[in-house]
Amino acid sequence: MEGPRIYESVIVLNDRLEGLLARFDFLSTEIDTPKSELDFLNQIPIQKKKNILKDQKQFAEHFPLDQRESIKTVLKPHMDTLLQIAELPATVTGLLKKMVDQRIYLDLNLNQTLTLPVMKMVANTTSLLIITFSSNMAKALMIPDIYSKLTDQADEELRNLGTFLKRFAHPIEELANMLGPFSSLLSQAAFSATKILERAEGQATNQMQNLLISQEGLQTPDEIYNNNAGVRDILDPFQLARWAFLTFLVSGMPWELKNKDDMGTKLLRAILSNGWLTNLFRDHMLNYQTTITEILKRGKDKGKAKKIAEIKKWEEVALNSAANTRKNKRLMLALLLEDYCTLFEDQQILIGPRILMILTLLAHATSEINWLVVHQNGVRKKKENESSLYTGQETITILYYLTKMRDLIKNNECIIKAYFIEALKLEDTKDVEEMLEQLDLSKEDSSLVKKVLDNIQKIELTENEDGVKVENPIHRYDMGRVITALSSQTQSSSSPMQMSPKLTRQLEIICMHIQLLQDPIKISRRISNLSFLYFYRDTFEDYFDHLFQMPYSLSYSIAFPMICQDFTSALNRICPEEYDVLISETHGLANSFLDKMAEKTIEQIETYCNEYTLLAKDLVPSKVARIFSEREQEYKKKSETSESENVELEDQEVKKKRRKTIVHPSTLRKNLFESKIENVTIGMKELLKAFYSRNSITIASYKFFPEAFFLEKLTDKITEKIKGFVHFPIIPSQILLNLSSYHTALLHIDPGLDISTLVKEVMYDLRANDDIVTHTYLTKYKETLFTALGSPHCYYNESMSCFMAMTPKMETQSDMIELLTSPDEMEALSAIFGVEGLSWLTSQIGENITTSVAKLLHIVKDNSNLLNEARDKDDTWKHLANIPEFILTAIDIGKKVSLVKLLDQGHENVTMRACPASWR
Repeated sequence: MEGPRIYESVIVLNDRLEGLLARFDFLSTEIDTPKSELDFLNQIPIQKKKNILKDQKQFAEHFPLDQRESIKTVLKPHMDTLLQIAELPATVTGLLKKMVDQRIYLDLNLNQTLTLPVMKMVANTTSLLIITFSSNMAKALMIPDIYSKLTDQADEELRNLGTFLKRFAHPIEELANMLGPFSSLLSQAAFSATKILERAEGQATNQMQNLLISQEGLQTPDEIYNNNAGVRDILDPFQLARWAFLTFLVSGMPWELKNKDDMGTKLLRAILSNGWLTNLFRDHMLNYQTTITEILKRGKDKGKAKKIAEIKKWEEVALNSAANTRKNKRLMLALLLEDYCTLFEDQQILIGPRILMILTLLAHATSEINWLVVHQNGVRKKKENESSLYTGQETITILYYLTKMRDLIKNNECIIKAYFIEALKLEDTKDVEEMLEQLDLSKEDSSLVKKVLDNIQKIELTENEDGVKVENPIHRYDMGRVITALSSQTQSSSSPMQMSPKLTRQLEIICMHIQLLQDPIKISRRISNLSFLYFYRDTFEDYFDHLFQMPYSLSYSIAFPMICQDFTSALNRICPEEYDVLISETHGLANSFLDKMAEKTIEQIETYCNEYTLLAKDLVPSKVARIFSEREQEYKKKSETSESENVELEDQEVKKKRRKTIVHPSTLRKNLFESKIENVTIGMKELLKAFYSRNSITIASYKFFPEAFFLEKLTDKITEKIKGFVHFPIIPSQILLNLSSYHTALLHIDPGLDISTLVKEVMYDLRANDDIVTHTYLTKYKETLFTALGSPHCYYNESMSCFMAMTPKMETQSDMIELLTSPDEMEALSAIFGVEGLSWLTSQIGENITTSVAKLLHIVKDNSNLLNEARDKDDTWKHLANIPEFILTAIDIGKKVSLVKLLDQGHENVTMRACPASWR
């Protein structure tokens, strides 16, 4: 059973390779980070390394005795990483040898489940070695010598590491030499990618042609409706091109340019004519054309000049076609994702049958974004081709609908799982046993396949409190073992996979359905993984900023914090040191996106409310009445002078007067969205839609609630706006009108919140906790009233329920005190400042009255002797002191008591209107 166990070994080794890549990238970051624990490596010139290590004095200067232990502790984990990297070529070679011994055949079109991990293993090994021996990592390669000197050790492991570092100075050529015995195996795997890459170029066009297929076609699974569709379509073309290219390089580059049907030529044409850059890992880049050209120049191939010339031609094709081909492809993918999202939102039952097409779209959309981001951050080849790398609306649309499609899978997980169980038990396996009987399988292989088929029939779906659970699931390793066993050739015949392509296709579909049954959300995220955007954060943020230039698409902004959920998948358990930094930076990035969305929304709401308030002010009776009155007067004058002899002269006079008094009517608009309030409404509504399209966003067990960001900013803005209204000498009724207009404008927007309750809460908080605003206004209001009440010409008119002013001739005149103490103003004051404000104002008036009463009592005390005498003398009153002041103070007290009554009556009226039932 050693053959089938190869699959598990490949999967485990791939996981280890990804961990080592992460560790080495972390090492690179640590060296480049100022004041990090490895910053001392930057103090050692690379060209002087040997001298420093040999010279004890120089070594002691760079590595003082008291710091050596701590330096050794810092270097130890990185030494372990380098030691593990040194073992990798031998490990990979041993695993490939087992495959050759088992006569395993690799072809992505036949046994993708096995071939893809093998290609990924070889490509990741090559990537790791390229990164390790790149010029940027020269300082990292000083660590073994420094560590050896510090520990004064030269054991076998360190010697082997030194040998490895010298041997792999040119990593691709040396790895190719080691893997030479397996050239046929690896080259066949790489060549099999050609057909998939060529098919991928036309995938978007084919899907566009199938967009409007019949209802029967929609309900039929893709793998049944289209015989050419298969699991190979869900591969990410950009990643596959990288894996195939690196596998081809280390397989010895079997490439005959003279032969038109040469598979090497076809593979390189498919890769090199569609791009010039790839990312080996995260943000470590590789130029396709430069890499293969340098290898050819260092090699002994007689036809290398012609090959280099052909490579340049392919590069020109890639540069020239990128502007149109890539952009058109992104446009088609954006349209497809948008249309299918709309369809599947309406008919969720179709998600299961069309899952192959959905995953294909997700893979190709991710591939195009990856291609664009990498080429935007790489070296530009020609200025005239920069237009191909511009970020357009289609890029943002892809990001939004990609996340939305994944959400559809998540929200309909139960329906999808139910479909897969039915498909596995019926359609997927119904002909497999018959096809197996036609093949001459060994008993062991036949038993292995039948065991899996029997276990498929035992799968059940149960529902409990936690949701839907799959009972008796099949592990991915079980299917991997089956496909590995059927991929082995015999001495006399091909492998079962080669002899029966139909069986091959069906087993791969079964394998895909089993994985989707276990966790469809995980599979969809893995196929459309956007974690690479974390390592190109500047570009990602540029996309976000670019989005705000498109008002009609602002609802797509929610995709950016949602994509941040993918970033934690870049972490690996072998490199826990980068957990905290990556998670905290991801949290910060998501937070900044949501903050900016909220700020932009509030800006547009503010503009809308200001425009609405201006329109509302134009409808105030004081403005409208004048226009109505002037038009009425004009009509009457025309009627009176219609029969007179001087009609023309009088009409001219009327027109002259009208020009002076009547405002010219505004011109009628001719087009939609001309006014500012209409234009701002578009973006505002889109942003509001974004906040309510997702309940929460989870990043490493931490939840973000988009609505909370908007609510916080809106509350702050409402508070700020209300504080801006409450400024003296603006009268209370005007403040209340402004508040009412602002409140009404917010209600018209309908931001998905209970605006009335929110405004009330802000008002309550302002009254209770913001003494500066409320008390400042009320103090100035009180002082203005007291100044007016102190005038002898001011009196309280009980019938009018307000204070009025008179002239020195005792004639009534209009005055500010009449407006400020009118019932409307008292009620407005109560509505704005509530019980808290009126209680404070009343207490201030009460203190003033108390002071005045004390003054009266003092005057009475001064005159107590005269008041206690007999009153039979007629001239006793002439001896009383401060009588005028007594009278004026008493009048002032009366006025202020009346003022308190007015405040109380105004508050009572407001309360009665608010709670009429309690006053019955």
